[in-house]
Amino acid sequence: MLEGDIDPLALTYERIVAGPNRRRLGTFFTPPSVLTYMRQIVHGRLPKKPATVADPGAGVGAFTSASLRWWPRAEVHAVDVNLVTLGLLATRSNFAIKSARRSTTGRLQVRQDDFLQWLNTDWNDLRGPRLIFGNPPFTRHQQLTRTQKVAAQTSGGRLAPGKRAGLSTDFLAASLNRLDSEDSLCLLLPANWLEADYARTVREYLWTLTKRLVELHLFPDDMQVFPGTQVAAMVIFVGPEKNRRQPLILHRISGSTRIGFSSSEQEKVIRQGTTPPTFQPPDLRQPMRRNRSTLSTTEALARVAIIRRGVATGANTFFLKTNREVEPLPSHCYVRAISRLREVPGDALSLEVHQQIAKADLRCWLLQITESDAQDPEVSRVIAEGVRQGIHERYLCKVRNPWYAVEQIPPPDLLIGPMGKQQFRVVTNGAGAIPTNTLYGLRMRQGVPSSVGQRLGEWLAGEAGQQSMRAIARRHGDGLLKLVP
Repeated sequence: MLEGDIDPLALTYERIVAGPNRRRLGTFFTPPSVLTYMRQIVHGRLPKKPATVADPGAGVGAFTSASLRWWPRAEVHAVDVNLVTLGLLATRSNFAIKSARRSTTGRLQVRQDDFLQWLNTDWNDLRGPRLIFGNPPFTRHQQLTRTQKVAAQTSGGRLAPGKRAGLSTDFLAASLNRLDSEDSLCLLLPANWLEADYARTVREYLWTLTKRLVELHLFPDDMQVFPGTQVAAMVIFVGPEKNRRQPLILHRISGSTRIGFSSSEQEKVIRQGTTPPTFQPPDLRQPMRRNRSTLSTTEALARVAIIRRGVATGANTFFLKTNREVEPLPSHCYVRAISRLREVPGDALSLEVHQQIAKADLRCWLLQITESDAQDPEVSRVIAEGVRQGIHERYLCKVRNPWYAVEQIPPPDLLIGPMGKQQFRVVTNGAGAIPTNTLYGLRMRQGVPSSVGQRLGEWLAGEAGQQSMRAIARRHGDGLLKLVP
């Protein structure tokens, strides 16, 4: 079954469970060619065959089935909270299950349970050496309940990632936290944790594990490892402890899900000094090529400019208005705004360009009203309409007092689009428009000459600046790049 291009059980699950429910559970199935590549990693690195294999978020059992075949003497534990996928796993013809709850006989143990909780209750009793091997659920943090987030923090211990971490990063942190000296792990993960601030504790810990081999296998940014998704993927391997210092090895993967994968480029990184800001290749290479002369001729951007996201309104469709909608309001109750750079035809948002946007009946005015403004009949009517629409109950709005008073910020000198495939839009803000949080704003610090800002804008828009931004951008599926704070 695993040698074919498609796992029939995965197809069955996708047909019986609606897409939104699959995304909530973070269920993405592993292509057989990826599983084969991970087998090559594990077989080439483990000094001993595992006595126990744990499949976290086992799904329909691709890793479970493979583990039973590859390690005939190992006890394999398939753990998943999803009863539907476990039911499909039970239909696989190449193994028999003794019990659907908790078996004490036979090599396969199937457990319907939260893997993080299972680590706390069952893991320590299992024989070593142990291997955590699988594809954890890709559940986003917005789809986790408060209770789930607290449980994840507890399981991760000192490695617990930030609360914006997805479930797969929580699985990684908790797994690392439970490894004994002879244990290992090999996991297929979304690549976001390599650079996201929420995973800083995990990266710092991996940087200090110098007695363990750590390998990061990166799929190409534009490759859809999981068909139909835009999830950038990677594989992490952490080996057992050795007596000697071990490197961190960065692998570039080439190939495709159809023909298979191989490591086409390898680079060893000696883990010493402070942890790099991210585990992306440019930052991992930086310690090896740091040069005093280079540092002495460059200036940190933060010394001359302030960079921040635009205003988070909580409901752009309400707080951003058209010309017609603001016409009855007092002029001090709204300011020029911009939320999408595609509305700007060139590289400058001038007053004339903003007027053209307004004439096109686009939303380009941001409400800035206070409690005292609410005495005006027209303003009062707008506020009442917001209440009627339930805007005051939205998260960002209900934590403000009053709910309609959005943050007021000075207009930035430059507007930067946070996402792109090859280019990031950089637009001068001559109109003094306030960006929403869909954009970044860059404002020169007090005392910095305006000429510096002009040259900085030209540099960011040029190839050198674009290359610098691409180097620090977060990489998503389908080749999409995203600048993050």
